[in-house]
Amino acid sequence: MGDRNSRLGRMWHWLVWLVWRPLTAPFRWGQQWRRRRRTKASLTAVLSPPATNPSPNPINKLLAITAVFSTLALIAVTAYALLHQPIAPSPITIVLTPTPVGTPEPTVVKTAVSTQPEPLPTPLPTPTPAPTAVPLRDPLANGGSILFSLQRDGNEDIFLLPAGQPAPIRLTDHPAPDRDPAWRPDGQALAFASRRDGNWEVYLYDLASDNLQRVTQQGGFDGAPAWSPDGLWLVYESYRDDNFDLYLQKADLSEPARRLTTDPAADYAPVWSPDGRHIIFTSWRGGSEDLFALSLDDAGLEAVNLTNTPDLHENEAAFAPNGRFLAYTQSDGTLPLIAVQPVGEDGRLLGAATTIGQQGQSPTWSPDSGSLLYVYQRSGQDYLLGGSVEAWGVVAQAYAPNGRLSHPDWSPTVVDPAILASLQSRLARRDAGSTAAKELFTEALAPGPLALLFELPVNAPSPYLNDHVDQSFLALRERVTAEAGWDYLGQLDGLFVPLENKPLPGQPLANWSKAGRAFDVAYREALAFDPRLEVVREDVGGQTMWRLFVKTAVQDGSQGEPLRHLPWDFRPRLDGDPLYYDQGGKLREAIPAGYYIDFTALAAEYGWQRVAASDNWRTYFAGIQFWHFENRQDLSWPEAMQQLYDEAELTATLGERWDQ
Repeated sequence: MGDRNSRLGRMWHWLVWLVWRPLTAPFRWGQQWRRRRRTKASLTAVLSPPATNPSPNPINKLLAITAVFSTLALIAVTAYALLHQPIAPSPITIVLTPTPVGTPEPTVVKTAVSTQPEPLPTPLPTPTPAPTAVPLRDPLANGGSILFSLQRDGNEDIFLLPAGQPAPIRLTDHPAPDRDPAWRPDGQALAFASRRDGNWEVYLYDLASDNLQRVTQQGGFDGAPAWSPDGLWLVYESYRDDNFDLYLQKADLSEPARRLTTDPAADYAPVWSPDGRHIIFTSWRGGSEDLFALSLDDAGLEAVNLTNTPDLHENEAAFAPNGRFLAYTQSDGTLPLIAVQPVGEDGRLLGAATTIGQQGQSPTWSPDSGSLLYVYQRSGQDYLLGGSVEAWGVVAQAYAPNGRLSHPDWSPTVVDPAILASLQSRLARRDAGSTAAKELFTEALAPGPLALLFELPVNAPSPYLNDHVDQSFLALRERVTAEAGWDYLGQLDGLFVPLENKPLPGQPLANWSKAGRAFDVAYREALAFDPRLEVVREDVGGQTMWRLFVKTAVQDGSQGEPLRHLPWDFRPRLDGDPLYYDQGGKLREAIPAGYYIDFTALAAEYGWQRVAASDNWRTYFAGIQFWHFENRQDLSWPEAMQQLYDEAELTATLGERWDQ
């Protein structure tokens, strides 16, 4: 506006000199003529008697009025043209600071830029400068300490990783599995789940005193503990009477546990809100995995569905320490993604969920609510990654373990170095008194240029495996028998396939059973009316995969654990309904009761990997492949075949282009 007023001022002076004076010239001439007349009349009055004053000249009046109105009209037209002349608006540079988790709105900084025209120099060819790199904050620079459980060498233990350090410190070393660690708010103790007393129970562990205390005593299954913000209460999941529910327990055990949920659907994975008034958990009440909120101010303890997404699954909720955002794992049946959503004062989610573009699960927040850690899996390798809200596209690797990592929990507390040194010393003393590090199995190879096929003591057609993988299978069979309570791998539908056998229609020539590196479990266990094998569908990266759960022989909680996912039912595909035939079956109506072991996870520990279903699996039963497991040991199929056969035999039987 200042520039526009300046223009009007200059234009006014210009009009005065170039327009006003010519237009008002007759008026000025009339004034001069009248002054001369008055002067002359005065002289005449002195020399002669007074006379009547002459009337004003009407022509002069008309000229003056015309000049005034013409000038006003010209000024109005000129001002209108100036005011409506297109003027380039002042450009505003808006810098949007990426929304940190602790800030509800983006910060907007406006910088005005001058619009005064300047002479442009002759453009010269100049090289484009390289963009200046913007330093990104390291999400692990927030400090604090990170807990997680790690499964390797046939057992699961809890580890502590000081943020920014390259290697963790092991906290537990019991032969039984320990998992689901959760920091007490003061960072001096943790709660976790363990099977060290026969059943899955909740325990407290004080770092400084090395004191361990058992919290739950009911038998069955208890796990996934979470602390109240004041550190006085624990909420955890418990499987009783064939159903998952949530229970509340005083941490000092001064009061008996209180049951929080009673719905027939499974309720599990609880987390406490930072204000201490809400508990968020996962439930199948709506037919899919959704996040529910339970207000502790509500005497009726009515749970509210927060996500309510029938086509999506949400799990593993994690509150930001400032209480304003909730992170969780979201999946549409293909890839698990990390999602973030604002939270209102009443505990309800606000707006729509925003996925940060990162594939992963088990998120946990940094102490300043500005970063997230989560578990990412790729090609059988787990990674603990960290992403900053300032740049989700850039992630930092916190740790890449040799094993399966789960349930990270980030505390702002930096554990006293003296306590860490004491922990390491205690573990070193225990390790010194134990035997050497155990191995799950050892492949003893027979001498010779070619591998041999060894007969296995199982009920199966052609019960042979390659010498390079037979010991891993026998060790897996022993492990499954011990954990499930029955010999699930004693009866197989397939092992070795002779070289001359033709592949089934639609099946590839590269059959790993011909290399003696595959087995097929008894698939009919999943199709029985009282199945001992449950198959869970997992769509990963556009491929359909399967996870197998074997029902345990003993159902008191001393073996296995409850299911958290709806299995896939293949039987409806044969019931005459075209819809289920086209879909290849459907989800079960409810999660089966009882205790199961994750056979797929156990097999992977011993090198045996599941395979993806064929694209036509919905209508071609042989393409389902949930029963098939392979141990490739990073070999290509031609390399694996050449371990058993020479080149001439392979070419004579399979053809010249067998290895293409």
